[in-house]
Amino acid sequence: MAQNKDQELNKHNAPDDLEEDFAALFEASNRTDHESIKHDGKIDGKIVSIGDEWVFVDIGGKSEGAISKEELRDSEKRLDLKVGDPITAYVIAQRDGDVLLSVKMTHAASEDAVREAYKSGIPVEGLVTEERKGGYSVTVFGRNAFCPYSQVDISSGGLPESYIGKKFFFKITDFSDRGRNLVLSRREILEEERRHKINQLKQTLAEGDVISGIVRKLAPFGAFVDIGGPEGLVPMSELAWSRVESVSDVMSVGDEISVKITGLDWEKNRITLSLKQVQENPWDSISSRFHDGLETSGVVTRLTNFGAFVELEPGIEGLVHISNLGKGRRINHPREVVNPGELIKIRIISVNRDEKRLSLELIPEVQPMGSEEPNVEIVEGMVTTGEVEAIKDYGLFVNLIGGKTGLLRNVEIGDFSPRELRKKYPIGSKITVKVISVEPEIRRIGLSLKALEHADELNQAKEYLVDGRSRKSFGTLGQLLKSKLENKK
Repeated sequence: MAQNKDQELNKHNAPDDLEEDFAALFEASNRTDHESIKHDGKIDGKIVSIGDEWVFVDIGGKSEGAISKEELRDSEKRLDLKVGDPITAYVIAQRDGDVLLSVKMTHAASEDAVREAYKSGIPVEGLVTEERKGGYSVTVFGRNAFCPYSQVDISSGGLPESYIGKKFFFKITDFSDRGRNLVLSRREILEEERRHKINQLKQTLAEGDVISGIVRKLAPFGAFVDIGGPEGLVPMSELAWSRVESVSDVMSVGDEISVKITGLDWEKNRITLSLKQVQENPWDSISSRFHDGLETSGVVTRLTNFGAFVELEPGIEGLVHISNLGKGRRINHPREVVNPGELIKIRIISVNRDEKRLSLELIPEVQPMGSEEPNVEIVEGMVTTGEVEAIKDYGLFVNLIGGKTGLLRNVEIGDFSPRELRKKYPIGSKITVKVISVEPEIRRIGLSLKALEHADELNQAKEYLVDGRSRKSFGTLGQLLKSKLENKK
C-alpha cells in the first residue's frame, strides 16, 4: 500500500521516496513542524485527484493530503465522490510536505496510531463484545476498551443485545497506560452527525412541508418524532381528528409516519409537527354521510351545563342541547339522562359543514311491543348473547337482552384494528359475551370475550381432572379385584 501511495504521490508532488508504513509515518509526524498543519483538529479541503488506491486533497498552501480510497467507500464498496467535491478529514501524519489524512481509522494498530486518534479525535472502528459493569467491552485494533452506557447512543434505554456483536465507530475519550486503558464514546459521533444534519435541514425545511419521521418516544402530552437528525413534537391535539385518550392508541415507538411541519424555531430547538393534517379532514366529506333528519347512534364524549357532546365517528362530534335531552321533561344537568362513554340514539337536526357544527337531539328508547323480556336484570358474571350495535376505535357496543347496551373494549377482545373488528364482528352480528362489570348509576355495562374464553378453559380443566380421577379410581378397583382372585387361587 505504501509503495502504491509513493507512486501516486510522485504523480502529484516532487519525487520522494516514501516507503514507510502507517506506524513509521506516525513516528515521523511527532518530529514534524506543526505550525501550519496541526494534529489536534479537522481540516477542510477539496478533492483534486482520485488514484487507484488514494484520493488526493487540496488542503491549502503548498500541502496536499492523501486519503485511502477504502475509507471513503460506502457499505456497497462504491466511491460516491468526484474531483472538486469538498471533504473534511483528520490529519494523522505528515512528512516532507505530504500529509496523510483519515476520515475514520479502521486498520492502524500501533500505540502511536491509537494515541494520534485520541489526540485528533479521529473515529476508530470497534466491535462491541459484551456487557460489563457500567457499560460495554469493545475491541479496538485488537485492544480491549470500555464504553459507558451513557456513551453508546444518544437516547438511553436500548437493550444490550441491540449493541453486542456489532461494529460501530467511536471516539477515544481517554487514553492512558500506553493505550492499555481506553475509554470510548459513540454518542459524540452521533451528536456530531446530528448537528451536521440539523445544519443541512435548516437550509431546506419550511413550515407546511410534509416529511417522514420515526417515532422515538411517547409522552402524556404527545409523541417525539425523529425527522432525520432533530426531533419534533406531535402534540396530543395534532394526533388525530378525533379525541385521543392515549398516544399509544395512535402510534408506537419505531413507527414510520408522515407528518406536517406546523412550527419551526431553530433558536429554541423546537419543531412542532402534525399527524392529523396529513390525513383527510372528515368534515370535508361529511355531506356524503350525514344529513338533516338522519337517525343514527353515537357515543357521549363529554358533558357541559348546556348539553352533551356526542361522537358520531372519529373526528365528527355534535351537540345535543340540554333542551333536547329531557324527553319532554325539564332537567338541570345532562348527567340526569346520559353519561360519558354511553352509546345513545340520536337524530341530526342540522349540519353546518363550514362551521363544523352538528345539532342533535336524543331519540327516546321505546320498548318494543310484545317484548318477552322487558325487565331482564343483567348482573356481573352472567353469560349472554347480544347484537353488535356500533363499532368504535376502542371497541364494540353490544345490544343486550332487555334493550340495554354494553361496551366490549378492545382489551377484552384481542389485538384487532378497527378495520379487522368491522370484518370479524360486523354491525348486526350476534356475539356471546360475559358481563364483567355493571354500574347501574351511570348505566354502564362492561363485557368481555377473554373472560368467557378463560371460563371455558377452567371448565375444560375441571372436566379433565374429574375424568382423570375416575380413571384412576377404576384402575385401583381393578387391581384390587385381581389381587383378591390371585389370593383365592
